[in-house]
Amino acid sequence: MSSKMDFKNKIAYQIVTLFGLGRLPGGGTWASLFILFLVIIFEDSSTNVLSGEIALYTYMMSFFSFGYLYEKSLPFFDSKDPKEFVLDEIAGMSFAIMIVGIFSWFFGGFSFDLPNYINNQELLFVLTFVLFRIFDISKIGPVGWSEDPKNAPLWWKKFDTDPIDSPMRIMTDDLVAGLLSSIIVISILSIYLWIL
Repeated sequence: MSSKMDFKNKIAYQIVTLFGLGRLPGGGTWASLFILFLVIIFEDSSTNVLSGEIALYTYMMSFFSFGYLYEKSLPFFDSKDPKEFVLDEIAGMSFAIMIVGIFSWFFGGFSFDLPNYINNQELLFVLTFVLFRIFDISKIGPVGWSEDPKNAPLWWKKFDTDPIDSPMRIMTDDLVAGLLSSIIVISILSIYLWIL
């Protein structure tokens, strides 16, 4: 392997571990929290960038670079799904916040009675983060089925055609966790808006 390839692999490793954040205990939680803070900081800034847009850009970059970065960083890990590898959590959390951010922007006009240090959209994002981590850690239902279809119901297995060792399996459970958490947050918000 050439030194140029070694440098690319090292850069890929730094990106997929979020510059070492993934090596901390609970690295997936720290990476998800990083996305939450990133979105909240940009939302509170004076720029006209929507927090949903930030999440969209982050999601697109992590999703489309996943295969390449996974392949380049794999020599640094002992397993095919290492705990230090947090690019999948970045994609899943970005996906969830993107959906919630776009929904709350589109149906904006809601107001909770909150303390001054947190606004309505930030509350939705924090709730999304909590639900995302619950789904991702517990691997409840479709989240676990997408990662390991051996325990899935028969109807799920008919739709699941990816090979068991596919790199996309590493990301799929996080995307499903992101989808489920965003659906719950949007459902809570929809019920709240409907009652008012």
